Amino acid sequence: MPAPSVPSPVVPPAPVAGSEPVVQPSVTWSEAVAAPITGVPKPSPTVTSRPVPPKVTGKANPAGANLALTGFAAASSIEADHFAASEAIDGDPSTRWSSGFAEPQWLRVDLRERRSLTEVTLVWEHAHAIAYRVDVSLDGKTWKPIFSTTAGAGGTVTVDAGGTVARFVRMYGTKRSNQYGFSLFEFQVR
Repeated sequence: MPAPSVPSPVVPPAPVAGSEPVVQPSVTWSEAVAAPITGVPKPSPTVTSRPVPPKVTGKANPAGANLALTGFAAASSIEADHFAASEAIDGDPSTRWSSGFAEPQWLRVDLRERRSLTEVTLVWEHAHAIAYRVDVSLDGKTWKPIFSTTAGAGGTVTVDAGGTVARFVRMYGTKRSNQYGFSLFEFQVR
């Protein structure tokens, strides 16, 4: 038995009485297999293009108004009813939001529409964050940080938002300065 890689010889069929003569092929089987195939188009490379998403735009704030004043505040927790999230966006520097005594905690403001932001200002009470971020979001689910620190010293901190478009803005605190919660007198968004 020949080896599998060696082609079998071409054996013409025996003539049958009363049939037409068999015509021998002009090319042997091994030559026909080895002959290159011509006339078959080569596949063209596949080009995948992704549509460019539309540019996200937000309403401008040329007057520099505190947009948080007309927003809606929410928080991860509150220390007591008179330290509600809304107390940090009421424009009154004597009222404040204060969280529960644990980490992490957050305070978020919904601006009610997409806005082009220039800055975010945090006015900390004595119970400030040492480590925290300022995040922005279009949908309140996917967040992007615009500021982060692990050396917060309290006081008034103004973060440059650089024209970022967002509907939601939050402070996300991960380390407290003392045994109390995170506490903000004002959370301003411009």
